[in-house]
Amino acid sequence: MEYKRGRKGSTGGAVLYVTMAVAFVLIAVITAMALFFKITEIRVEGAVTYTADRIITASGIERDTSVFFLNASSAQRGIRSALPYVDTVKVTRKLPGTVVITVTETSAAAYAASGGKYYLFDVTGRILEETSSVPAVTELRGAVPVEPAVGKSLSFGQNESVRLRALTQVLGKAAQWEMLGRMAWIDVTNLSAITFDYNGYLFNIGAADELDMKFDTLISGFLAKNPDPGNGRSVYYDAGIAGLRF
Repeated sequence: MEYKRGRKGSTGGAVLYVTMAVAFVLIAVITAMALFFKITEIRVEGAVTYTADRIITASGIERDTSVFFLNASSAQRGIRSALPYVDTVKVTRKLPGTVVITVTETSAAAYAASGGKYYLFDVTGRILEETSSVPAVTELRGAVPVEPAVGKSLSFGQNESVRLRALTQVLGKAAQWEMLGRMAWIDVTNLSAITFDYNGYLFNIGAADELDMKFDTLISGFLAKNPDPGNGRSVYYDAGIAGLRF
């Protein structure tokens, strides 16, 4: 019995020794990481609207801290939250001490008026900016934002998500077809007869469906033959022929 107790005591001591050795190695590794892999450079790529310093400040990343202790997810959330024009952001490490922040930016597609202010938003409906001056982008008609706030999504009130979805679908398709630059306004009062002014022509495209066909018809069928600024001429979607009447 005494012999077995001796074996157990010896095993317990060995386990304790190994545990302490592992802990010592981990502490040494962590200390080395903190001392020898400090952030010495923070590089920003892809930014146009914001300065590099502003993006770095929003990220919360600081020089002379360990590159291994960098919380990339937290930095990305901070940038997106503080800087509305940032669409996507990626934070990466490049040893020994460089951090690269790569951003892509969104742009204003249209604006909506509310309470004497004007709110610019992108094709997803995200509010980018508040201003007291009328912006030089597409005007939204037929819907008024409820409690608009920079960095948040547009809302037109309860049971109005369908209107917002139709708006963003049409604006998104117009952006793909490079038509936003000449779109003076878009009216979503009637979701079965969405209308917009493009270069002086009034286009009623009906509902927000079959948008590729409708925009293709506008460009290749009508605008190719009528390139000059319009004089209020109307073009509308006719469900009877599943196309646009000129």
